[in-house]
Amino acid sequence: MTTENNNPNWLKSLKIEEATKWYENNRKNANIGLIVLIAIIAGVIYYFKYYLPGQEKEASAQLFMAERYFEKDSMDKVLKGDGKYSSAPDVADEYGSTKAGNLAKYYAGRAYMSKNEFNKALEYLEKASFTDEIMSSMIIGLRADCYSELGDIAKAADTYMQAAQKRENLYTSPMYLMKAGLHYEEVKKWEEAVKAYTMIKDKYKESRQAQLSMKYIARAMAHLGKTPE
Repeated sequence: MTTENNNPNWLKSLKIEEATKWYENNRKNANIGLIVLIAIIAGVIYYFKYYLPGQEKEASAQLFMAERYFEKDSMDKVLKGDGKYSSAPDVADEYGSTKAGNLAKYYAGRAYMSKNEFNKALEYLEKASFTDEIMSSMIIGLRADCYSELGDIAKAADTYMQAAQKRENLYTSPMYLMKAGLHYEEVKKWEEAVKAYTMIKDKYKESRQAQLSMKYIARAMAHLGKTPE
C-alpha cells in the first residue's frame, strides 16, 4: 500500500501541499498581508480601548462649562466659550465621535436657534443622534422647528411626523403630531393633516392635544368636502 493511499481523506481535503507551495511562491506578499492584518487589529483595539476613552474624557472636561452656561441660558458663552473653556461648537467639531461631542451638537444647535440662526443650528442638529426615548424624538423635532422657521413648511411637516413616530410616547408624539397637522394644513395637504390629528385622537387620548383633535379633524375634512364619522 502506498503512502498516498494511507493519507486520510480529511488530510487530502486540506490541500496542505498546495497551500505550502503557494506560501513558498508568495512568501513576501503573504507576510506583508499578515503584518497589515495584525496592525489593523492592533489599531482597532487601541482606538476603542485607549484612544476613544481618552477623547471622551477630554471632551467631557471641555464641555463642562458650556453645559453649565446652557443651563443658565447664557447662549453667547455656549457659542463662544469664556476664554478658558471651549464653546459647544468647538467641542462638537473636535470631539464629534464621542458622547460628549454628540451632546455638544445639541447644545450648539439649541443655542443657534435662540439666536435665530437656523441654518447654523441645522448644521449641528442634523449630526446629533440620541437613543433616549425623549431626546431621540426631540432632536428631530428641533430640526423640524428650524425648517419651519426657514419657511420650508412641507419639509417641516414631514419631519414633525418623523419625530412623532421615532419613539412613540405620551409626551413628544402628540405634540409633534399636532405640529405636523398644522403645518400640513398650511401647505393644504388636508389628508395628511387629518391623518396626524386622527393619530392623536386614537392613540393619545390622555394627551392635552387630544382635546383639540376632533376640532382640527373636522376643520381639515371640511376642506376635503367631508364630515367626521
